Amino acid sequence: MVSLSDPQSALISAAVLATVLLATPAFVWVAHRTAWIDRRAGSEALRKPRTEPVPLVGGAVLLVGLLVASALGGAPPGLPWPALVGALLLGLADDRRRGGLPPGTKLLGQCAVGLLLVLVPGFEGDLAQRALGCLLAVVAMNAINTFDNADGAVVALGLLAFAPVAAVRSALLGFLPFNLPWRRGGAPAAYLGDSGSHVVGLLIAWHPAARLALLLPLLDLGRLVFVRLSRGQAPWVGDRRHLAHRLEAAGLPRPAVALALVLAALPPFLGRGRSLAGLDGAWVGACVTAVIFALAVRWTPEPGTPEPPGGPRAGGAD
Repeated sequence: MVSLSDPQSALISAAVLATVLLATPAFVWVAHRTAWIDRRAGSEALRKPRTEPVPLVGGAVLLVGLLVASALGGAPPGLPWPALVGALLLGLADDRRRGGLPPGTKLLGQCAVGLLLVLVPGFEGDLAQRALGCLLAVVAMNAINTFDNADGAVVALGLLAFAPVAAVRSALLGFLPFNLPWRRGGAPAAYLGDSGSHVVGLLIAWHPAARLALLLPLLDLGRLVFVRLSRGQAPWVGDRRHLAHRLEAAGLPRPAVALALVLAALPPFLGRGRSLAGLDGAWVGACVTAVIFALAVRWTPEPGTPEPPGGPRAGGAD
C-alpha cells in the first residue's frame, strides 16, 4: 500500500493520474481515425441501443499508466506484464472483429493468458496451485467482461478493489471521467472495451486483496447463465437482463447505476480483517452482498428480451 504522506509515492500517483488523463484524449483521437470503436452489429440493437461510435481504448490507456508507474518505481511488485499484454491483445482482437471472437476461440485465448500468468517466473505454487490460478484468471476475465455492461461500472468496481494499490487506483481514476456519460442520453467519451475488461479482470485475479470484487460480477453472471440455459439459450448470447440494466430500467440515472453496483459490492471489503459474532467479516459481508443482489433482482423490472440464438456474445458496455 502506498501512503499519500510519502511525497515520492504521491508524486508517482499524480504522474500516473496525469498520464491517463492526457493519454485518453489522444487515444480517443486515434481511435476515431482508425475505426478502433464500438460498432454495433445489426443483431446487437437490443443489447446496444446507442448508435454513437465510442472508442474502445481503456485497456491500452490503463497499461500506459501502469508503464509510467513501473518506470518511476511505483508499480506493484511482480506485476504480470506478459499476461497483461496477452489480455490486452486478446481483448483487442475481440474488439476489432465485428460481432466479437467466436466463444470457443475467446475461451482458448483466455486460457493462454491464464497460462502466461502462472507459468512465468515469479508465480509461486505447485502444479495444482498453478492450475487453480489459471482457472481463476479465466473466470475473472469472463466475469469482469460480462459485468462491463454499464458506463463506469467496471472502472468503479476496480477502484474499490484496488483502493490500497496506488498505481492501479490512479490509472483507473484517470480513466473514469471518460467512461461516464456527461450529457443526458449521450455516450461516454471512451469505453474499456474487451481489452480493458480483460486487463482489469486479470489484475483482479492476480492481486489477492482485489479478488473480493469478483463476487457481484459472478452472482450476476451465474444468474444470467442459469436464466439463459433454462430458456434454451446459449449462455454467451448477450441480452439486457444484467443487474445494471434492471437498475437503469427501474429509473436510476446511468452514473448512479455504477455507484449502486459499487455500494452493493462494498460489504465484503468493509468486513475484511474483522470478526463479527465470531464469524469472518469478509464472509459476512459476502452474504450481505448476496442478499442485496437477490433483493435488487427481485424488486427491479427485467428490460427487453434476449437477442435471437446465434447473436453476439455478452460483454462490452451497452
